[in-house]
Amino acid sequence: MLTDLPPEIIGLISYHIVLDTGAPPAALLATSHHIHAAASPTPELYARVFRDHYDSSAAVRRLGPLKSRDFGAELRTRTAAFARLNAGEVQARDLWVVYVMLLENDGKNIRHLTRPLAPGPGTDMVALINSFHARTLASRGTYPPERVEDALAMWIAWLLDDHSTRTQASLRALRPYVFAAHNYELFFAPWTLLNVPTPLRRPYAPGPFVVDTNPQPRANVVSLYGRQVTLAHPPLTHAAMLRFFAGPQDGDVPSSATSNSTPTDTAFDTGATSDLRAFPRPVNLSPAHDADFARLQACPDGRKSAGRPILAWRGVFAGCWEGTFTFLDFDAFRDMLRGEGGTQPVYSGAYGEQAQVWKLRETFVRLKTGAAGGSGSAAAATAGGSSSSSSSSGPRNALPLRGPMTNAGFPTTLRDFNLASIASRPPGVSPEDATINDAVGRQLEALDDYEPVPEDEVDAALAADTPDLALLVTGVGHSAWGRFIISGHVRVWDGLCYLVKEYAPDQRGKWIYRGYVTNDDIMVGRWRDTFTHDDYVGYEGTFILSRR
Repeated sequence: MLTDLPPEIIGLISYHIVLDTGAPPAALLATSHHIHAAASPTPELYARVFRDHYDSSAAVRRLGPLKSRDFGAELRTRTAAFARLNAGEVQARDLWVVYVMLLENDGKNIRHLTRPLAPGPGTDMVALINSFHARTLASRGTYPPERVEDALAMWIAWLLDDHSTRTQASLRALRPYVFAAHNYELFFAPWTLLNVPTPLRRPYAPGPFVVDTNPQPRANVVSLYGRQVTLAHPPLTHAAMLRFFAGPQDGDVPSSATSNSTPTDTAFDTGATSDLRAFPRPVNLSPAHDADFARLQACPDGRKSAGRPILAWRGVFAGCWEGTFTFLDFDAFRDMLRGEGGTQPVYSGAYGEQAQVWKLRETFVRLKTGAAGGSGSAAAATAGGSSSSSSSSGPRNALPLRGPMTNAGFPTTLRDFNLASIASRPPGVSPEDATINDAVGRQLEALDDYEPVPEDEVDAALAADTPDLALLVTGVGHSAWGRFIISGHVRVWDGLCYLVKEYAPDQRGKWIYRGYVTNDDIMVGRWRDTFTHDDYVGYEGTFILSRR
């Protein structure tokens, strides 16, 4: 008889029932008062079940100390979410549960999301997301949606990519998210704003080629461990680009992708393939996602969220990177913007892809001692140029840049690069470093009263985190078009990196790159022409790079 068993054994039976079902042992509890008293789950039991079922170290790192009742609340949340998902319901609240589980995964969580499923609550998310995308991405007559649930589903698909079987058709369905830059948001706040957060709104008259440069809220209240946590939903386009570029070729990469060609003169051959892709892979260990989660917490609303500290970006961009940049055929891009042919240009237009290699250096800069232009100064209030600037109530000043955002805010009157610096470099300095030294000096000439922070003072400067401290990113690189010099900086609020890529000495134009470093050192973003005003849609493509 059960009543003859010691309470410890009855409690162990209760534990295994909860472990297998994720729910209270209702049938056991109804047996008798004695059994109910011995088997009734406690917060400690639920916490033990949670830790045995799921990974928990990431939650403690990100949210702080958690009590037994917090783990119990999350166990109930996950059990209910899996029940709804297994019933075929795909809602944002339940996709948040799965997405956070993947960001917290250290080996246990993923066993409840992929076959063969571990005992207890779980669901085959690969099949569920495939079914969801079969419905939402099926139509080629309209652009696919960009709802919160679409963003979460795309990120779940990427994080489970190693467990999926992809086809050329499934990758082709991602094309709108990758190439239709005018329809899908890439940034946590408009790239044209250097000083974020900003409560001010600029006049906006909707039009087919006009861009709204006002921040839009991305805040979602998510139930995590018994708490209501505000998070930005992750940009859908980032995950779509990661999936697209990590996947097999879909048969329309031009054979001229490695030739000395430009977006407007490439001869497209849709029958060839290329091996230029960066081949990123999803990461299944939680520390790689800590920075991404912190950004979601800190940047849900460009009008008022505090954002991240500058210390968060130290070492994020420096180093060698390799990957590709991709461009939709110019005629197809033009037809897409005009709406000619519906969505046919974006789904069927040929595109080119070229390899590139970057070497980047970070330089922290600050106002010189006693210089004007600190918090509340006129220089800070006008940061970003007349077309896209706004003063901010936020604690950090943007760099005092007054040029067009298509030049990353730097004036277009910057001197030419001193290519002779290579020949005159001191002994022991490489040609690349000599070029970067000259490019950094060129940037500093545009920053009134700013100076580089000496290397031995960087730690103290980052600890002080004064409002004028900023981060420049400078470098060199090469592609099939030739060698280029990179000049830019980081928007501290969300880690958006602005990089102006200028071919020198080859005259193959100037392009502005804007992107983020996401999980496991993968940089994703878009490049854009520098001729079209930033209030309007320009000619854009995508890029992806992996750190060497």
